[in-house]
Amino acid sequence: MDASALRWTLAIIGIVILVGIYLYGLHQSRLRKRAAMETFTREEIDSAFIEDQQLREELDNLNQIMHETDTLESLEDISINPALEANLPSVSLPTPDLFIADVVASIEDERVISYLLKHPDHRLITGEEIVSAINHVGLSINDENYLEFRQQGEVQFTIASLSEPGDFAEVEQLDFNTLGFICFIDLDATSDAGRSYENMLKKIDELVRVLNVKVYQSSQDLLTISEITQVRKRLKP
Repeated sequence: MDASALRWTLAIIGIVILVGIYLYGLHQSRLRKRAAMETFTREEIDSAFIEDQQLREELDNLNQIMHETDTLESLEDISINPALEANLPSVSLPTPDLFIADVVASIEDERVISYLLKHPDHRLITGEEIVSAINHVGLSINDENYLEFRQQGEVQFTIASLSEPGDFAEVEQLDFNTLGFICFIDLDATSDAGRSYENMLKKIDELVRVLNVKVYQSSQDLLTISEITQVRKRLKP
């Protein structure tokens, strides 16, 4: 067998193997996507995309071999994942409006410290999750149905909902949910703003771990160590 025939034989064998891999990959991809829909995760879909990339690289290598045989045929037209390769315009969901309750909005900007706790993708937090977080973090519901944290009988900070009406009066109802929390300190209602701030940071850290949320400034920029340092300096006696 001469070199040209050998190359053709190897190319045909490679194509048969790749077609088998491709069909098997389609089957596995369907199974993973079905599992992903059931579990609400992206892990299976992402792994399928990685396998598509690997198959695409193998096709590129085989295409190079075909070029070396001076054939007019090309494997570049084979579509691994038409949906991903269609260059469809990206669709971005609108950012929902956050509701700021009057209990926060009525305080002058320079007399309040507030941070937002929410999911980056705007996923709702359910009432069941909130009740679990209340018990875990040690929060309580006050007479106005807002969450608060007390120490030695004094309110350290308060939490309102970012969804209308802003309170947690119906938190135990099955259909209750919220876009997130706004944790705030009324500087005129605390005897030790520095202590209240440190307590709020500690409890926010616990809420982040329990609810898997992110912490944002009132401007909706992510909270940074620099911002915390500036507030600490501001509150320092």
